[in-house]
Order: sequence, then structure tokens, then C-alpha cells
Amino acid sequence: MATLRIATYNIEWMNNLFVKGEAKIRTKPGKGMGRFPINPHGVAERIAGVITGLDAHIIGVQEGPSSLDQMQFFADEFLSGRYKASGIESGSQSIYALVRDDCPVKATPYDSSSVYYKRLGKPVRFQPWGEVNRAKKYSMARFPALLRLARSDDKEPIHVVVAHTKSQFTKGFTKAKFEAREPEAMREAILARQKLSADVAAIRRHITNVILERQNASGTIVMGDLNDGFTRNVFETEFLLQSLVDELRGSFRRQSALLDHVLDEAQLRNKNAFTVEFRSAEKRGVTRELIDHILVTPALLDSDFWLQLKPGEARIEHEISKAHTSGTGAKADDRPSDHIPVVADFVVK
Repeated sequence: MATLRIATYNIEWMNNLFVKGEAKIRTKPGKGMGRFPINPHGVAERIAGVITGLDAHIIGVQEGPSSLDQMQFFADEFLSGRYKASGIESGSQSIYALVRDDCPVKATPYDSSSVYYKRLGKPVRFQPWGEVNRAKKYSMARFPALLRLARSDDKEPIHVVVAHTKSQFTKGFTKAKFEAREPEAMREAILARQKLSADVAAIRRHITNVILERQNASGTIVMGDLNDGFTRNVFETEFLLQSLVDELRGSFRRQSALLDHVLDEAQLRNKNAFTVEFRSAEKRGVTRELIDHILVTPALLDSDFWLQLKPGEARIEHEISKAHTSGTGAKADDRPSDHIPVVADFVVK
């Protein structure tokens, strides 16, 4: 029996390492939103070091470059040409799937003409908090990368979703405004969270639909940056807007489409169960959150299924990230990313 290793990695503002519109790494920093390291090539090598250390067959990349050509260029130049990139371009933080040439299962990407992308791209109408009959129309901020995994007989395929939901950070949301619960600032923060909830709802519907249709999903794997950290406790206790990752998990009425974490309860409760560190308006000091996840439906936990999660083998790769970080990693050039990757191993039967 073979082992399939899957990883998810948010590569902080990877687009800014590239010459705009070209499959070429910058030789000097650019300007704009996000981080622009002095030595883009050096940061690209740090990223490649982490990815090589992960030794994963399939990697879900978030905050990838704006073009697929740029993502493939990185794979060819820095990862020995062993990975094939796929995904739908959606701006400066696009989402991609990298599949290595020795992947033990057949991994087929979906293109933009797929009915799945048409469904995911359908705008959602919702009522902003505190409003009536003033619905906003919202479209998914970043299209997921979708893969179909299959064994040689093509039976019981698995549907993979690589996602990066909308950020819930709000411009001008200061600590003072937060502590005072300044009405306009709070409305903007809640609106951002509603848009994030719309992203999650779209992904949740998608998972349920592909499971129920059976054609392309006897099981699903969802991975990526599922933003649900900043001010989460306040939203849940004061405004009764509950955890979005919990929303994504699914309904008990669709047992086959429920999602479980690849990390077990002991790992999820561990002090090192975080993938980002940042300073927020919510509290003093550094906030640590687990917002990068790999989630699976029940089929992937079944000992009789052809692809089964290895219990206890999933992990947050702190050590690999540290190995390619200089000092505290506070400077843009000193770190591969501001996120830590998560990996999971599966038995291929």
C-alpha cells in the first residue's frame, strides 16, 4: 500500500515576488499592498525549502501569484519541475493545486468551464446586519482550486477543494474603536464577516452537492486558509455570529457530507495548534490562531474505503517552517511566509 501526502500552505503575498504580468522573479522590491522583500529570489528559495521539506504529493497553495504561468514557473525553477500547477486565476491572491509527478493517485483538475465553477461563481444576496430590504450582492472573493482524485479503476472518486476564504479584517478598525464598540466600525466589521460567511456557505453547498450527486465525490477533502480568527469570540458572544469553520462542518442531516479535522482532539487542544501569529485590535500581545485546515468527510475515515486518513499522522509543520526562517522572522526577507503549513497522510489501498 502506498501513502498519499497532502499539504496546505498559505504563501504570504507570493504574487509580490514576481515581475508584474511576467513569469519572472523580481530582482528588487516592488511597491503596493502586502510584503515586498528586498531579496525576492531569496524568499522564493525559503518557500521552496519549506515545500521540499513537506515532501507532499499534493499541495494546496493560497495567496499564490496572479497567473498560472507564474505558479508553474516557480514549480519549474525552484521545485525541480516536479509539480504541475492548476487552478483558476483570481487576482493577486490566487489559489492553486500543485501535484507532484510521483503522486500515487490520479489527480485531475477542473477547468473554468466546469459546472462546479459556474455554481461557485453565482452571486449570493444577503441582508447586511441591521438592515431590512437592502440586500447586497456578493460573489466569492477567490475561486477555489478543484481536483478529482481517483484510483486506476476510476471508481469512488474523491473531490478536493483548496480554498481561501475572504479576510475579515476591516480598514480603520482600531483597538480604540473596537473597545468602544464604535457603531460604524462594528457595522463594517460585521459586514466583512457576513461576506466571509457567504464564502463558507458557498463552499458548504458545493461539498454537499458533489457528495449527493455521487459522480465525482464518494468523499471530499477541503483544505486551505479558512479565515475565522480576528474578533471571533466577540462576534460569537455579543452578536451570536457563530464560528464559520463550525458552519463549514455541515448538517447532521447530511452525514456523508460532514467534515472532520485531520488533526485529532489532543492536537487541536495543544498550545502549538496555531498556524498564524498576529497583533489584533481585540487584545494585547500576540494572537495565535489555527486558520489553516485540512478537513475530510467520513469516507476518508472508513477502513474499508480505498483512501484512508492515517490516524495521528497529520501535523502542523512548525519545525519545517522554522528551519527556513531567520531569527524571529519579523522582517519580510527573513521568513518564507506568515503562515505555517499543515500536512496529512493517507493510505492508498
